[in-house]
Amino acid sequence: MKIKIFIDFIKDQVPFTLTFYLSIGTILIYYGLTAHISDIVYPVIIVSTIFIIHLFIEWTKYYSFNLHITDYANSMDNKFFQSTNQQKYFIKVMRHSQQMYLKEISKINSEGNAYRYFFSQWVHNMKTPVSIISLMLQKLENEYLKVQSNDDKKYLADFANGIKDENSKLHNGMEQLLNILRMEQFARDYEPESVDITESLKEVINSKKSLFIYNNVFPQIECNELHVKVLTDEKWNKFMLEQIINNAVKYSAQKGKKKHVKFQVTKLNNRVQLIIEDEGIGIPKSDINRIFEPFFTGENGRKYRDASGIGLYICSLLAKNLNHKIDIQSDEGKGTKATITYFLEH
Repeated sequence: MKIKIFIDFIKDQVPFTLTFYLSIGTILIYYGLTAHISDIVYPVIIVSTIFIIHLFIEWTKYYSFNLHITDYANSMDNKFFQSTNQQKYFIKVMRHSQQMYLKEISKINSEGNAYRYFFSQWVHNMKTPVSIISLMLQKLENEYLKVQSNDDKKYLADFANGIKDENSKLHNGMEQLLNILRMEQFARDYEPESVDITESLKEVINSKKSLFIYNNVFPQIECNELHVKVLTDEKWNKFMLEQIINNAVKYSAQKGKKKHVKFQVTKLNNRVQLIIEDEGIGIPKSDINRIFEPFFTGENGRKYRDASGIGLYICSLLAKNLNHKIDIQSDEGKGTKATITYFLEH
C-alpha cells in the first residue's frame, strides 16, 4: 500500500517537476551564452536541493492524507490528517455527501418499513374473511348431507370444491406474501435445530391432504431409515417444502388421470438428500436456467394463469439462508425432480 501511494505521488509530481526544470533550463540557456559553466552548476545544485526538500514536505502531506483515505475506505474511520486547504475542502465535501447519503438511506428505510407494516397488517386483516369462508364451506358441507337429490348433491359438491380451491389459493398467496416480508428479518426469525426430516415431510404432506385429493394426485414416500435428523429451521424448511409441493401437485393434475408425487429421503455421507419427483408437464429446456429468477413464469406460466413466478425464487433464497442446496431437473412432458440437500445432524 505504501509503495502504491509513493508511485501515485511521483505520478502527480511529474508535470510540476518537468515544468520546474524546464524553466531552469530556459534560464541556463539564456545565461549560458555569457556565464562560465562553473557559475551555472553551483546555483543549479542549490535550487535542486531546495526543490528536493520541497518534494519531501509535499510527500509527507500527501502520504498522511492518502493513507487516511485508504484506511477510511477499509474501516470507515472519520479521523483525517488534513494539511492543505484543498484537502480540508475535499474532506468537507466528502462528509457533506456522506450525511446526505445517510439521510437518503434513512428515508428509504423508513418508507420501506412503512410499506412492510402496511402489507403485514393487510395480510392479517384478510385472513379473517378467508377463515370465515372456510367456516361457511363447512356449513355448506353439512347441508350437503341433508340433500336427497343426487344432482343437487353433485352441484353442491362441485360448487363447494370450487370455492375451497380458490380460497386455498388466496390463503397460500397471503402466507407467501407474509413470509416474503418476514424474510427481510430472517436472521431474527432463524432457529437452527435438529429436525426429523421424514416426520417433518409427513406433516407438510398431511397439511396438504385436501390439495392432493382435489387434484387426484397422491404422495408416495420412500425412506431407507425411519428417523433421519438434519440441521435446519423447521418452520422455514416446511415453508420451502410447501412451495415445491404446491408446484408438483399443480403441474401434475390432469382431469381423469391419477398422478403421483414421489418423496425419497437418502443419506449420503454427512448429507441427506430429499428428492421430490412429480409426473407433471415438466419445464421446457429454454426456461430451466431461469426458474429461480423472481417473477419468471416462462412457458408454463402462460398455460397456468395463477402462476406467480415467486415460489421457486423464495425456495432459492431460503435454501441459501438455511445452508441447504436446491437443484431442479426436468424433462418436458414427463415431470420435474427437485433435490434438496441438507447437512446431517451429528
